[in-house]
Amino acid sequence: MARKLGSALILLFLVVPLAARTQAKIALPERYKKWLDEEVVYIITPHERDIFLHLQTDKERDIFIEAFWKQRDPNPGTPRNEFREEHYQRLKYANDVYGRSSLLPGWKTDRGRVYIVLGPPKHVESYDQVQDVYPVEVWFYMGDPALGLPPAFNIVFFKRNGIGDYVLYSPAQDGPVSLLADVFVSDDNPEDAYNTLKKYEPNLAYQTLSLIPGEQTRPGSVSLASTRLLATVFASPQKKVEDAYADAILKYKDFVDVEYTANYVPSEASLQVIRDAPGVFMVHYSIEPGKISVEDAGGKYDVRFQVTGRVSDSAGRTVYQFDRDFPFTLTPEALQAVRAQSISLQDMFPLAPGSYSFDLLLKNLASKEFSSAEGKIVIPGEISAPQMTPLLLAYRAENMPAGSEERVPFKVGSEQILCQSRKSFGTKDTLVIFFQVYGLTDEIRASGSLRFAFFKEDKPFSERQKKIGDFGQGDDFVEIQDLASFPPGYYQVAVSLVGAKGREVAGRKENFEVITVPVFPRPMVISKVMPSLKREEYLYATGLQYFNKGELTEAGTRLAEAYARSPQRPDFALAYSQVLFRQGDFARAKEILLPLAAGEEPSAEVLALLGQACHALNQFQEALTYYTSYISRYGMNIDILNYLGTCYFQLGNRGEALKAWTRSLELSPNQEKIKALVESLKKK
Repeated sequence: MARKLGSALILLFLVVPLAARTQAKIALPERYKKWLDEEVVYIITPHERDIFLHLQTDKERDIFIEAFWKQRDPNPGTPRNEFREEHYQRLKYANDVYGRSSLLPGWKTDRGRVYIVLGPPKHVESYDQVQDVYPVEVWFYMGDPALGLPPAFNIVFFKRNGIGDYVLYSPAQDGPVSLLADVFVSDDNPEDAYNTLKKYEPNLAYQTLSLIPGEQTRPGSVSLASTRLLATVFASPQKKVEDAYADAILKYKDFVDVEYTANYVPSEASLQVIRDAPGVFMVHYSIEPGKISVEDAGGKYDVRFQVTGRVSDSAGRTVYQFDRDFPFTLTPEALQAVRAQSISLQDMFPLAPGSYSFDLLLKNLASKEFSSAEGKIVIPGEISAPQMTPLLLAYRAENMPAGSEERVPFKVGSEQILCQSRKSFGTKDTLVIFFQVYGLTDEIRASGSLRFAFFKEDKPFSERQKKIGDFGQGDDFVEIQDLASFPPGYYQVAVSLVGAKGREVAGRKENFEVITVPVFPRPMVISKVMPSLKREEYLYATGLQYFNKGELTEAGTRLAEAYARSPQRPDFALAYSQVLFRQGDFARAKEILLPLAAGEEPSAEVLALLGQACHALNQFQEALTYYTSYISRYGMNIDILNYLGTCYFQLGNRGEALKAWTRSLELSPNQEKIKALVESLKKK
């Protein structure tokens, strides 16, 4: 269950946006400057570099560097990091070989840069003894199409004017004329330069027109493919990594243990707000980690994920926070299936009207890995005109057992909507489109319709229109689309609410893709299943959210009703009394708290708030009993000690007041007002 947020003493999980967290960049220690500007300068992404420059301590930088290499490790399950080893071998080779005859360190030379980025070429052709031709080297590589590279290509270097280092050759910017020595050819006739070079070295001449073997290019024409190739080569290291991990390290470095920080795993997440009843909104979410690590438990595998969620308002205040544990055990067969198909952790929670940011932190307690996701949530307040929710695209809708009162994520009425964060479908899949429409008038229900339009790569593909009455009387709409007639490609579905006169009243769009496989593999779903949400529980949850937003009137209304419905619930009583205290109704707050203090083990929150209520009513002797009880049960607390000292002072017991305030200063010396009070008492 969610952690209760009824007490101001609970530590809140704070997530501060990058923009709000940006600080002046401090000077890097030399070893980190060398790492950034020399060792990884060609493979780090601009975003990774920016995040690294915002880190404030050497410990944070060391964690980042460890994560940097882990994100590039081709075999993360082994102790070795082959990518890192290969990179430093390339760096050493570049410095040893290409820096030998250069004024620059080897990594700064053009050949050094290409070697570090691409590794050793498959073949090298040297033209350093050709008459009237400056020294040239042609490096041949096999390319990776996944990085945007052609299957095969050349990289050409030459010594400009025959001196200095070998520099990168560009067919567009240099051309054959730049390779000729002591031979006059007109710049206006590039074909002459090509023919001259061809006379000296035919194979080299051909390779100067294009870096891509087989491309038909005439002398004087520009090889755009060669220009793109050079840009792609130097951008290829950045394409090998998803740098979202860097954001997660900066964002969560203060909230996850050090052992987790470098072990970031990418994930995908979905959010959907679903109204269960008028005014009752639930946020449904799923998160799918990109990697599953387990503990071997004697032929079975234990998995334990922990999810921490935080909802914050536009002012950055924590409105709601929760922790969820997802423990489960897998057989070897189930583990194999999960690793092939992924896993989806799903849950839900009520939320009061407003606009919010939502942050999810996922930790794998077995492997010490973490992941994160974030999104925006809008819960509508007053609904004066028809509103359509975002479209939830799913792969199946299943009927739940009749009479089931359990709360299950993505359950709508009697149907369970099975969805996945990635909106991909096979050619034999069905597409389930779910949405809700709030504020439908009787007129629109009677004569309105819904138009479903599909677009393939921005071009109209198919369309149909259905009467609203065909979907029943509720606000839930589920439409099933067979994808057998949808060729593989990228699609968009647009749903429009059409009024009686053919005017579009509301609409939403969502993208999806159809891939070549018949059926797309689906994740194993692990859901939190809970009893049905009672009215008083919803009022309590949303009342606390209004309290955290500082909206005391609405908070008081909701918490008063929750307490009236279940006055025996200590959490309801405590939350309601907190609002009353903040509103200045100290007597009523005390009245509600007294039965809670009479129990065998009153909570710290009850004793503290009851003491403050008596304190505010100038009932200092009674307040002392609750403050003293707090300290004897739960230990020293600076605020309680200060309140205790104030009560003793008001009752004229200056000696006990001095003891309480002195003890408070021992715990926290930097309390100037308390210091002044202590000094004043010591003088008397």
